[in-house]
Amino acid sequence: MNRGNNMPVQAPLIPDPFVPYECMNNRTLFALCQGDRTIIERFLEPTPFEYVDNQFVVSISDFRNCNKVPYMDCAIVIPVKYKDQLGGYYLFEYEDHDAAIAAGRDLWGYPKKFATIQLSKENDQGMIRGTASREGQVIMEIECDCSQPSEQLSLPQITPHLNLQVFPRPDGPGIESMRVISRDTSPDFKKKSEKFGKTKVTLQGLSTDPLNLLQPSYVIGGGITVGDFYATDENGWGKILDTLI
Repeated sequence: MNRGNNMPVQAPLIPDPFVPYECMNNRTLFALCQGDRTIIERFLEPTPFEYVDNQFVVSISDFRNCNKVPYMDCAIVIPVKYKDQLGGYYLFEYEDHDAAIAAGRDLWGYPKKFATIQLSKENDQGMIRGTASREGQVIMEIECDCSQPSEQLSLPQITPHLNLQVFPRPDGPGIESMRVISRDTSPDFKKKSEKFGKTKVTLQGLSTDPLNLLQPSYVIGGGITVGDFYATDENGWGKILDTLI
């Protein structure tokens, strides 16, 4: 019997190795938002990352065609700076499959939690709607009206992903290890189509998930992107930039 690199070693939760993997016809509904700089800086206080901009990206993505683990994903990503490196920090991220959640957290430091996530196809009126619910409450909703097209958006730099991987001590309170990890699969993404439209975003919070603090003061725009996602041996793995603890 082979021994896995994650628990239980005799029947690992995370497929080993997880990379490479791919997702054909990956669909992502996204919105470019403006928020409160004070709130964003407050969220960054426990991290080593520097504030860059009050713009951020909210997204809901369909990875159910993934050949390793089929899952749905949603996230709030802000532009940050670490030393001389610009990139994107995942303030919040949710998925609906335990193996996908564990892989993101354990391998690369994505702050994934569980949520029930849905993403509709464009209806006859040109509307696309995505939602994420946690503990029975809708915490994220994006609506894009493709019948009211908008100009192509200029997104802030949110790649590479700059993650803070943290493991707690097993023998008491405190942190056992903390590492800054960079990961960028964007060079291998093959975009097939993209539409822009008038977009609405609603963020609601729980005591453990205060997304409501990031409710946009203004939604600049949004759209839907379809393409083939690849996590290759070259770009699918992460790179350890620093070990802080």
